Amino acid sequence: MAQTDPNSSQTSTGTPRDLTGVYSDELGFFTMDMNVPGLSKVILQKLNMKDYEDYRAALEGKKGAEGFGIHSYHEMFQKMEDTYKFCAECRRLPSNLPDPRALRRCKRCQNVYYCCKECQRANWPTHKKFCKTLKLVAIDRLVEWLVFTGDLPFPTDVWPKPASQVSGWDDWFSMQGELDNRLDAVLTSRYMGILWSNAGKPRPEEPELRESVKRVSTEFLSRPLTIGMGLLNFGLDPCARPLTVHVVGASHNETLNARVSDLDELVRMFPGTQALQVVMVGPEVVDGSITRPPLSGYGPRGQVYISAKKGFYHDFWETLVETQEVMRPDLVVGFHPGFHVSTGLAEGWLPTLLLLRDYKIPSLFTMYNEQELKCSLQILVDLECWITAHGVNPFSSLKPEQVQSSPNKPVAYCHSHYVAFHGPVEEMDMGEEQPEEKEEN
Repeated sequence: MAQTDPNSSQTSTGTPRDLTGVYSDELGFFTMDMNVPGLSKVILQKLNMKDYEDYRAALEGKKGAEGFGIHSYHEMFQKMEDTYKFCAECRRLPSNLPDPRALRRCKRCQNVYYCCKECQRANWPTHKKFCKTLKLVAIDRLVEWLVFTGDLPFPTDVWPKPASQVSGWDDWFSMQGELDNRLDAVLTSRYMGILWSNAGKPRPEEPELRESVKRVSTEFLSRPLTIGMGLLNFGLDPCARPLTVHVVGASHNETLNARVSDLDELVRMFPGTQALQVVMVGPEVVDGSITRPPLSGYGPRGQVYISAKKGFYHDFWETLVETQEVMRPDLVVGFHPGFHVSTGLAEGWLPTLLLLRDYKIPSLFTMYNEQELKCSLQILVDLECWITAHGVNPFSSLKPEQVQSSPNKPVAYCHSHYVAFHGPVEEMDMGEEQPEEKEEN
Protein backbone atom coordinates (compact mmCIF):
# COMPACT_ATOMS: atom_id res chain seq x y z
CA MET A 1 0.00 0.00 0.00
CA ALA A 2 1.43 3.38 -0.94
CA GLN A 3 2.27 5.76 1.83
CA THR A 4 0.41 9.05 2.04
CA ASP A 5 2.25 12.28 2.73
CA PRO A 6 2.38 12.48 6.56
CA ASN A 7 2.93 16.22 6.73
CA SER A 8 -0.23 17.68 5.26
CA SER A 9 -3.62 18.63 6.72
CA GLN A 10 -4.97 20.84 3.96
CA THR A 11 -7.54 20.47 1.21
CA SER A 12 -6.72 20.37 -2.49
CA THR A 13 -7.22 24.15 -2.59
CA GLY A 14 -4.50 24.63 0.01
CA THR A 15 -6.83 25.81 2.77
CA PRO A 16 -6.58 24.26 6.25
CA ARG A 17 -9.20 21.62 6.95
CA ASP A 18 -10.76 20.52 10.23
CA LEU A 19 -9.75 16.87 10.44
CA THR A 20 -11.33 16.16 13.82
CA GLY A 21 -12.85 12.70 13.73
CA VAL A 22 -11.74 11.76 10.20
CA TYR A 23 -10.39 8.33 9.40
CA SER A 24 -6.68 8.09 8.65
CA ASP A 25 -7.36 6.82 5.11
CA GLU A 26 -9.60 9.83 4.48
CA LEU A 27 -6.65 12.05 5.37
CA GLY A 28 -4.67 10.08 2.79
CA PHE A 29 -7.23 10.96 0.13
CA PHE A 30 -6.96 14.65 1.08
CA THR A 31 -3.19 14.67 0.62
CA MET A 32 -3.38 12.78 -2.68
CA ASP A 33 -5.62 15.46 -4.12
CA MET A 34 -3.27 18.17 -2.90
CA ASN A 35 -0.47 16.69 -5.00
CA VAL A 36 -2.52 15.40 -7.93
CA PRO A 37 -5.98 17.02 -8.08
CA GLY A 38 -8.61 14.39 -8.78
CA LEU A 39 -6.46 11.32 -7.99
CA SER A 40 -8.74 10.14 -5.19
CA LYS A 41 -11.67 10.14 -7.65
CA VAL A 42 -9.65 7.98 -10.04
CA ILE A 43 -8.96 5.46 -7.27
CA LEU A 44 -12.62 5.33 -6.27
CA GLN A 45 -13.68 4.99 -9.90
CA LYS A 46 -11.30 2.07 -10.47
CA LEU A 47 -12.83 0.36 -7.43
CA ASN A 48 -16.30 0.98 -8.84
CA MET A 49 -17.17 3.28 -5.94
CA LYS A 50 -19.12 6.51 -5.99
CA ASP A 51 -17.48 8.32 -3.09
CA TYR A 52 -15.45 7.95 0.10
CA GLU A 53 -18.49 6.69 2.04
CA ASP A 54 -18.74 3.85 -0.47
CA TYR A 55 -15.06 3.08 0.15
CA ARG A 56 -15.58 2.97 3.92
CA ALA A 57 -18.60 0.70 3.44
CA ALA A 58 -16.43 -1.75 1.49
CA LEU A 59 -13.73 -1.76 4.17
CA GLU A 60 -16.35 -2.38 6.84
CA GLY A 61 -17.79 -5.33 4.95
CA LYS A 62 -21.00 -3.58 3.89
CA LYS A 63 -20.11 -3.90 0.20
CA GLY A 64 -19.03 -7.25 -1.20
CA ALA A 65 -16.07 -7.84 -3.51
CA GLU A 66 -18.49 -8.54 -6.36
CA GLY A 67 -19.37 -4.82 -6.26
CA PHE A 68 -15.83 -3.77 -7.23
CA GLY A 69 -16.47 -4.47 -10.91
CA ILE A 70 -13.32 -6.61 -11.37
CA HIS A 71 -13.84 -9.62 -13.63
CA SER A 72 -10.32 -10.88 -14.38
CA TYR A 73 -6.77 -10.86 -13.06
CA HIS A 74 -5.66 -8.64 -15.93
CA GLU A 75 -8.37 -6.11 -15.15
CA MET A 76 -7.46 -6.15 -11.45
CA PHE A 77 -3.78 -5.38 -12.08
CA GLN A 78 -4.64 -2.82 -14.76
CA LYS A 79 -6.97 -0.93 -12.44
CA MET A 80 -4.31 -0.90 -9.73
CA GLU A 81 -1.73 0.46 -12.18
CA ASP A 82 -4.17 3.11 -13.41
CA THR A 83 -4.17 4.71 -9.95
CA TYR A 84 -0.48 5.53 -10.46
CA LYS A 85 -0.93 7.04 -13.92
CA PHE A 86 -0.29 10.78 -13.88
CA CYS A 87 2.54 12.94 -15.13
CA ALA A 88 5.23 13.12 -12.44
CA GLU A 89 6.22 16.60 -13.65
CA CYS A 90 3.00 18.52 -14.41
CA ARG A 91 0.76 16.26 -12.24
CA ARG A 92 -1.93 15.96 -14.92
CA LEU A 93 -4.14 12.87 -15.02
CA PRO A 94 -4.89 11.10 -18.34
CA SER A 95 -8.38 12.65 -18.34
CA ASN A 96 -6.80 16.12 -18.36
CA LEU A 97 -4.62 15.45 -21.40
CA PRO A 98 -5.60 16.02 -25.06
CA ASP A 99 -4.71 12.37 -25.65
CA PRO A 100 -4.99 10.15 -22.51
CA ARG A 101 -2.75 7.57 -24.24
CA ALA A 102 0.12 10.06 -24.32
CA LEU A 103 1.32 9.00 -20.85
CA ARG A 104 4.48 6.91 -21.09
CA ARG A 105 6.15 4.96 -18.32
CA CYS A 106 9.81 5.37 -17.34
CA LYS A 107 11.52 2.33 -18.87
CA ARG A 108 14.04 2.10 -16.05
CA CYS A 109 11.74 1.97 -13.01
CA GLN A 110 8.47 0.88 -14.69
CA ASN A 111 6.75 3.08 -12.12
CA VAL A 112 6.67 6.81 -12.99
CA TYR A 113 4.73 8.31 -15.95
CA TYR A 114 5.22 11.38 -18.16
CA CYS A 115 2.85 13.07 -20.59
CA CYS A 116 5.60 14.22 -22.98
CA LYS A 117 9.35 14.20 -23.52
CA GLU A 118 9.62 17.79 -22.25
CA CYS A 119 8.15 16.84 -18.87
CA GLN A 120 10.39 13.78 -18.66
CA ARG A 121 13.52 15.84 -19.37
CA ALA A 122 12.48 18.51 -16.87
CA ASN A 123 11.81 15.88 -14.19
CA TRP A 124 14.91 13.75 -14.73
CA PRO A 125 17.27 15.68 -12.36
CA THR A 126 14.84 14.85 -9.54
CA HIS A 127 13.70 11.43 -10.70
CA LYS A 128 17.20 10.03 -11.22
CA LYS A 129 17.75 10.19 -7.44
CA PHE A 130 14.86 7.79 -6.86
CA CYS A 131 14.60 5.77 -10.09
CA LYS A 132 16.42 2.64 -8.85
CA THR A 133 14.45 2.51 -5.62
CA LEU A 134 11.16 3.10 -7.41
CA LYS A 135 11.90 0.07 -9.57
CA LEU A 136 11.90 -2.01 -6.37
CA VAL A 137 8.66 -0.31 -5.31
CA ALA A 138 6.99 -1.29 -8.59
CA ILE A 139 8.04 -4.94 -8.29
CA ASP A 140 7.13 -5.24 -4.60
CA ARG A 141 3.74 -3.63 -5.15
CA LEU A 142 2.82 -6.56 -7.40
CA VAL A 143 4.54 -9.33 -5.45
CA GLU A 144 2.64 -8.20 -2.34
CA TRP A 145 -0.48 -9.71 -3.92
CA LEU A 146 0.94 -13.14 -3.00
CA VAL A 147 0.23 -12.34 0.65
CA PHE A 148 -3.49 -12.35 -0.20
CA THR A 149 -3.24 -15.58 -2.22
CA GLY A 150 -1.53 -17.35 0.71
CA ASP A 151 1.83 -17.93 -1.03
CA LEU A 152 3.47 -15.51 1.39
CA PRO A 153 4.80 -15.60 3.96
CA PHE A 154 6.73 -18.80 3.26
CA PRO A 155 7.07 -21.36 6.11
CA THR A 156 9.53 -20.31 8.83
CA ASP A 157 11.48 -22.11 11.55
CA VAL A 158 11.60 -21.95 15.34
CA TRP A 159 14.38 -19.59 16.37
CA PRO A 160 17.40 -21.69 17.40
CA LYS A 161 18.80 -18.94 19.63
CA PRO A 162 17.29 -16.48 22.13
CA ALA A 163 15.44 -13.53 20.62
CA SER A 164 17.73 -11.16 22.51
CA GLN A 165 20.64 -12.44 20.37
CA VAL A 166 18.91 -11.82 17.02
CA SER A 167 19.92 -8.31 15.94
CA GLY A 168 17.97 -7.93 12.69
CA TRP A 169 16.87 -9.42 9.39
CA ASP A 170 20.28 -10.79 8.41
CA ASP A 171 20.24 -12.93 11.54
CA TRP A 172 16.63 -13.91 10.95
CA PHE A 173 17.20 -15.07 7.36
CA SER A 174 20.31 -17.01 8.42
CA MET A 175 18.12 -19.04 10.82
CA GLN A 176 15.72 -20.19 8.08
CA GLY A 177 16.77 -23.66 6.98
CA GLU A 178 16.36 -24.51 3.28
CA LEU A 179 15.62 -20.85 2.53
CA ASP A 180 16.47 -21.25 -1.15
CA ASN A 181 13.99 -24.11 -1.54
CA ARG A 182 11.26 -22.07 0.14
CA LEU A 183 11.91 -19.10 -2.11
CA ASP A 184 11.94 -21.40 -5.15
CA ALA A 185 8.50 -22.69 -4.18
CA VAL A 186 7.15 -19.13 -4.19
CA LEU A 187 8.83 -18.21 -7.49
CA THR A 188 7.38 -21.27 -9.24
CA SER A 189 3.94 -21.04 -7.64
CA ARG A 190 0.76 -20.89 -9.70
CA TYR A 191 -0.11 -17.38 -8.57
CA MET A 192 3.36 -16.04 -9.36
CA GLY A 193 2.77 -17.20 -12.93
CA ILE A 194 -0.70 -15.63 -13.00
CA LEU A 195 0.74 -12.39 -11.66
CA TRP A 196 3.28 -11.82 -14.42
CA SER A 197 0.96 -13.10 -17.15
CA ASN A 198 -1.51 -10.35 -16.26
CA ALA A 199 0.52 -7.51 -14.71
CA GLY A 200 1.16 -5.66 -17.98
CA LYS A 201 4.87 -5.37 -17.12
CA PRO A 202 7.85 -7.55 -18.00
CA ARG A 203 8.65 -10.24 -15.45
CA PRO A 204 11.83 -9.31 -13.52
CA GLU A 205 14.88 -11.54 -13.55
CA GLU A 206 14.90 -14.32 -10.95
CA PRO A 207 17.44 -12.66 -8.59
CA GLU A 208 15.26 -9.52 -8.53
CA LEU A 209 12.15 -11.56 -7.78
CA ARG A 210 13.88 -13.49 -4.99
CA GLU A 211 14.88 -10.29 -3.28
CA SER A 212 11.37 -8.90 -3.72
CA VAL A 213 9.85 -12.00 -2.07
CA LYS A 214 12.21 -11.49 0.86
CA ARG A 215 11.36 -7.79 1.19
CA VAL A 216 7.61 -8.42 1.06
CA SER A 217 8.02 -11.17 3.67
CA THR A 218 9.72 -8.74 6.03
CA GLU A 219 6.76 -6.38 5.68
CA PHE A 220 4.36 -9.12 6.77
CA LEU A 221 6.59 -10.30 9.63
CA SER A 222 7.57 -6.83 10.83
CA ARG A 223 4.44 -6.55 13.01
CA PRO A 224 4.92 -9.73 15.09
CA LEU A 225 8.65 -9.13 15.44
CA THR A 226 8.07 -5.52 16.50
CA ILE A 227 5.65 -6.79 19.15
CA GLY A 228 8.36 -9.23 20.22
CA MET A 229 10.90 -6.40 20.38
CA GLY A 230 8.45 -4.50 22.62
CA LEU A 231 8.25 -7.48 24.97
CA LEU A 232 12.05 -7.65 25.14
CA ASN A 233 12.29 -3.88 25.62
CA PHE A 234 10.20 -4.06 28.78
CA GLY A 235 11.59 -7.35 30.09
CA LEU A 236 8.38 -9.30 29.42
CA ASP A 237 8.87 -13.02 28.77
CA PRO A 238 5.93 -15.01 27.33
CA CYS A 239 7.78 -18.21 28.23
CA ALA A 240 7.75 -17.27 31.92
CA ARG A 241 4.04 -16.38 32.16
CA PRO A 242 1.00 -15.76 29.94
CA LEU A 243 0.92 -12.24 28.50
CA THR A 244 -1.64 -9.93 26.91
CA VAL A 245 -0.84 -7.33 24.23
CA HIS A 246 -3.25 -4.65 23.02
CA VAL A 247 -2.74 -3.09 19.58
CA VAL A 248 -4.27 0.40 19.75
CA GLY A 249 -5.47 2.40 16.76
CA ALA A 250 -5.81 -0.79 14.73
CA SER A 251 -7.16 -0.12 11.24
CA HIS A 252 -7.68 -1.91 7.92
CA ASN A 253 -3.88 -2.11 7.63
CA GLU A 254 -3.79 -4.62 10.50
CA THR A 255 -7.23 -6.22 10.15
CA LEU A 256 -8.31 -6.34 6.48
CA ASN A 257 -8.12 -10.01 5.41
CA ALA A 258 -6.24 -10.74 8.64
CA ARG A 259 -5.90 -14.40 9.63
CA VAL A 260 -5.81 -15.89 13.11
CA SER A 261 -2.31 -17.22 12.29
CA ASP A 262 -0.80 -13.87 11.23
CA LEU A 263 1.22 -13.41 14.44
CA ASP A 264 2.41 -17.01 14.84
CA GLU A 265 6.01 -15.92 14.29
CA LEU A 266 5.90 -14.78 17.94
CA VAL A 267 5.65 -18.43 19.02
CA ARG A 268 8.69 -19.26 16.89
CA MET A 269 10.46 -16.20 18.28
CA PHE A 270 9.74 -17.36 21.85
CA PRO A 271 9.69 -21.19 21.79
CA GLY A 272 8.00 -22.38 24.96
CA THR A 273 5.47 -19.52 24.95
CA GLN A 274 2.92 -20.19 27.70
CA ALA A 275 0.12 -18.12 26.16
CA LEU A 276 -0.03 -14.83 24.28
CA GLN A 277 -3.23 -12.91 23.61
CA VAL A 278 -3.21 -9.98 21.16
CA VAL A 279 -6.27 -7.72 20.99
CA MET A 280 -6.63 -5.28 18.07
CA VAL A 281 -8.64 -2.19 19.04
CA GLY A 282 -9.51 0.79 16.85
CA PRO A 283 -12.35 2.67 15.14
CA GLU A 284 -11.19 1.38 11.72
CA VAL A 285 -11.11 -2.34 12.57
CA VAL A 286 -12.44 -4.37 9.63
CA ASP A 287 -14.70 -7.37 10.22
CA GLY A 288 -13.14 -10.75 9.53
CA SER A 289 -11.84 -13.94 11.09
CA ILE A 290 -10.05 -12.12 13.92
CA THR A 291 -13.07 -10.03 14.98
CA ARG A 292 -13.94 -12.45 17.73
CA PRO A 293 -14.39 -11.63 21.43
CA PRO A 294 -11.25 -10.91 23.47
CA LEU A 295 -10.65 -13.41 26.26
CA SER A 296 -11.39 -12.65 29.90
CA GLY A 297 -8.56 -14.99 30.86
CA TYR A 298 -5.32 -16.18 29.32
CA GLY A 299 -5.15 -17.57 25.81
CA PRO A 300 -4.53 -21.18 24.74
CA ARG A 301 -1.19 -22.55 25.87
CA GLY A 302 1.61 -22.35 23.30
CA GLN A 303 -0.40 -20.17 20.90
CA VAL A 304 -1.05 -16.58 19.88
CA TYR A 305 -4.75 -15.81 20.21
CA ILE A 306 -5.76 -12.79 18.08
CA SER A 307 -9.02 -10.93 18.54
CA ALA A 308 -10.29 -7.52 17.47
CA LYS A 309 -12.75 -4.94 18.75
CA LYS A 310 -14.03 -1.92 16.85
CA GLY A 311 -13.99 1.37 18.78
CA PHE A 312 -11.80 3.85 20.61
CA TYR A 313 -9.31 2.39 23.05
CA HIS A 314 -10.32 4.58 26.00
CA ASP A 315 -13.92 3.39 25.58
CA PHE A 316 -12.72 -0.21 25.30
CA TRP A 317 -10.77 0.28 28.53
CA GLU A 318 -13.70 1.69 30.48
CA THR A 319 -16.27 -0.86 29.33
CA LEU A 320 -14.19 -4.05 29.18
CA VAL A 321 -10.83 -3.69 30.92
CA GLU A 322 -12.04 -1.81 33.99
CA THR A 323 -14.89 -4.30 34.42
CA GLN A 324 -12.36 -7.17 34.14
CA GLU A 325 -14.19 -8.67 31.16
CA VAL A 326 -10.91 -8.42 29.23
CA MET A 327 -7.38 -8.95 30.50
CA ARG A 328 -5.39 -5.84 31.36
CA PRO A 329 -2.47 -5.47 28.91
CA ASP A 330 1.12 -6.21 29.80
CA LEU A 331 2.13 -4.23 26.69
CA VAL A 332 0.38 -1.81 24.33
CA VAL A 333 1.61 -1.40 20.74
CA GLY A 334 0.56 1.20 18.16
CA PHE A 335 1.51 0.79 14.49
CA HIS A 336 1.87 4.20 12.80
CA PRO A 337 -0.62 6.04 15.05
CA GLY A 338 -0.33 9.24 13.02
CA PHE A 339 -1.22 11.57 15.89
CA HIS A 340 1.55 13.93 14.76
CA VAL A 341 -0.20 14.69 11.44
CA SER A 342 -3.02 17.01 12.46
CA THR A 343 -4.76 18.57 15.41
CA GLY A 344 -7.85 16.47 14.74
CA LEU A 345 -6.03 13.14 14.91
CA ALA A 346 -3.98 14.29 17.91
CA GLU A 347 -7.15 15.18 19.80
CA GLY A 348 -8.63 11.79 18.98
CA TRP A 349 -5.54 10.09 20.39
CA LEU A 350 -5.23 12.28 23.49
CA PRO A 351 -7.52 10.26 25.83
CA THR A 352 -5.68 7.06 24.90
CA LEU A 353 -2.21 8.56 25.38
CA LEU A 354 -3.16 9.98 28.77
CA LEU A 355 -4.67 6.63 29.78
CA LEU A 356 -1.50 4.76 28.87
CA ARG A 357 0.57 7.34 30.73
CA ASP A 358 -1.53 7.49 33.90
CA TYR A 359 -2.02 3.73 34.21
CA LYS A 360 1.70 3.21 33.57
CA ILE A 361 1.17 0.71 30.73
CA PRO A 362 4.40 -0.25 28.90
CA SER A 363 3.84 1.09 25.38
CA LEU A 364 5.64 1.03 22.03
CA PHE A 365 4.63 2.94 18.88
CA THR A 366 6.16 2.74 15.40
CA MET A 367 6.75 5.45 12.77
CA TYR A 368 7.52 5.57 9.04
CA ASN A 369 10.66 7.68 9.30
CA GLU A 370 12.90 9.78 11.52
CA GLN A 371 10.90 12.97 10.89
CA GLU A 372 7.71 11.30 12.11
CA LEU A 373 9.60 9.94 15.13
CA LYS A 374 10.82 13.42 16.10
CA CYS A 375 7.33 14.92 15.85
CA SER A 376 5.77 12.06 17.83
CA LEU A 377 8.49 12.24 20.46
CA GLN A 378 7.81 15.93 20.98
CA ILE A 379 4.10 15.26 21.56
CA LEU A 380 4.86 12.52 24.09
CA VAL A 381 7.41 14.71 25.86
CA ASP A 382 4.86 17.55 26.02
CA LEU A 383 2.45 15.08 27.64
CA GLU A 384 5.18 14.32 30.20
CA CYS A 385 5.44 10.63 29.22
CA TRP A 386 8.55 8.82 30.41
CA ILE A 387 10.43 7.86 27.24
CA THR A 388 12.35 4.64 27.87
CA ALA A 389 13.80 4.11 24.38
CA HIS A 390 13.54 5.28 20.78
CA GLY A 391 15.37 4.89 17.50
CA VAL A 392 15.65 2.65 14.44
CA ASN A 393 13.62 -0.56 14.54
CA PRO A 394 15.88 -3.55 13.73
CA PHE A 395 12.80 -5.34 12.38
CA SER A 396 11.58 -2.53 10.16
CA SER A 397 10.05 -3.64 6.89
CA LEU A 398 12.60 -3.75 4.06
CA LYS A 399 9.89 -3.12 1.47
CA PRO A 400 10.07 0.50 0.23
CA GLU A 401 6.85 2.55 0.23
CA GLN A 402 6.40 5.51 -2.08
CA VAL A 403 4.13 8.48 -1.54
CA GLN A 404 1.59 7.50 -4.21
CA SER A 405 0.90 11.03 -5.45
CA SER A 406 4.52 12.23 -5.06
CA PRO A 407 6.77 9.38 -6.19
CA ASN A 408 9.94 11.48 -6.45
CA LYS A 409 10.38 11.78 -2.72
CA PRO A 410 12.39 9.62 -0.30
CA VAL A 411 10.59 6.33 0.25
CA ALA A 412 9.47 5.19 3.68
CA TYR A 413 9.51 1.81 5.41
CA CYS A 414 6.76 0.47 7.66
CA HIS A 415 7.75 0.44 11.33
CA SER A 416 11.18 1.87 10.53
CA HIS A 417 11.42 3.76 13.84
CA TYR A 418 9.92 3.32 17.26
CA VAL A 419 9.42 5.03 20.60
CA ALA A 420 8.79 3.23 23.89
CA PHE A 421 7.31 4.95 26.93
CA HIS A 422 6.13 3.87 30.38
CA GLY A 423 4.05 6.08 32.60
CA PRO A 424 4.65 9.73 33.50
CA VAL A 425 7.93 11.49 34.07
CA GLU A 426 8.41 11.40 37.83
CA GLU A 427 9.51 14.54 39.59
CA MET A 428 13.02 14.21 40.90
CA ASP A 429 13.06 13.44 44.63
CA MET A 430 15.35 16.03 46.18
CA GLY A 431 15.05 14.53 49.66
CA GLU A 432 14.30 16.37 52.86
CA GLU A 433 15.67 19.83 53.25
CA GLN A 434 18.91 19.71 55.23
CA PRO A 435 19.65 22.28 57.91
CA GLU A 436 22.39 24.71 57.12
CA GLU A 437 25.70 24.03 58.81
CA LYS A 438 26.91 26.66 61.19
CA GLU A 439 30.14 28.34 60.22
CA GLU A 440 33.05 27.66 62.56
CA ASN A 441 34.67 30.66 64.15
